[in-house]
Amino acid sequence: MVEVSTNERILRSDVTLEECRKIEKVLRKNNISYFEKWKFHTGFFKFLDFSKNSKCDIYIHMDSYEDAKKALGIKA
Repeated sequence: MVEVSTNERILRSDVTLEECRKIEKVLRKNNISYFEKWKFHTGFFKFLDFSKNSKCDIYIHMDSYEDAKKALGIKA
C-alpha cells in the first residue's frame, strides 16, 4: 500500500483502460470518490493516446479506502 499524501491512497496501480472502466463503474455505484493518474508510453501526443500502452493509477481518499476495497472485493 502506497500513501501518496495525507489524504489519498493508491487503490490500484498500472491498470489498463478496460480495467479502469470496470473499477470506475463499481466506485460510482457505491458513491466513492476517486481520481486517476494516467501514464502514457508514447511520444509528443501523449494526451491523445488512450491505447493499450496507457496505464493508470487509481487513488481513493483515505476515509473511503476500506469501503472501496470492500466494494471491489480486494482483501488486504
